[in-house]
Amino acid sequence: MNTYPKEVVVRDKKFKVLIEPEAIDRAIDRIAAAINKDYADKNLVFVVTLKGAMFFATDLLKKIRVECEIETIRAKSYGSQVVSSGKVVVSNLPESIRGKDIIILEDIVDTGLTVVQLKSELAHYEPQSLKVATLLLKPDMLQSDVSADYVGIEIPPEFVVGYGLDYAESGRNYPAIYSLDEK
Repeated sequence: MNTYPKEVVVRDKKFKVLIEPEAIDRAIDRIAAAINKDYADKNLVFVVTLKGAMFFATDLLKKIRVECEIETIRAKSYGSQVVSSGKVVVSNLPESIRGKDIIILEDIVDTGLTVVQLKSELAHYEPQSLKVATLLLKPDMLQSDVSADYVGIEIPPEFVVGYGLDYAESGRNYPAIYSLDEK
């Protein structure tokens, strides 16, 4: 039996379960099936945004059945806050992605600013195609006209931690996803 805490305290804030591990697994299964179908005859490059997407990427990539490469980049917009700073810093863009089919793996699309910046940066490498897969999407928070091509779960506009998502670099290690309990 998979056990995990129903509530956690990260730094000075209390969080409650929003998405259980089983629901995360089902969402990843759906995304993997769609990618396997869409890229059956292609050599794909997954670009994993660190640090947040590493849990999602690890579980998703175990279910990918097409030939693929894996690259990592860093994209940061939260810092130590519970709201996006609106400023995205991207580093470690790999030259090896030039001219290939690329899927950016994101933990969460919140404002959409990170995805817009990533797509802009990666477009300089003239990819064959460029798509986004995200575990979580906050449609009510989008500040740009950006879409994710593969979405695991849509969530309300709440701050979340766990399963790679953090609050001031803490809380990534939990197997469920927790929302800020503002009571």
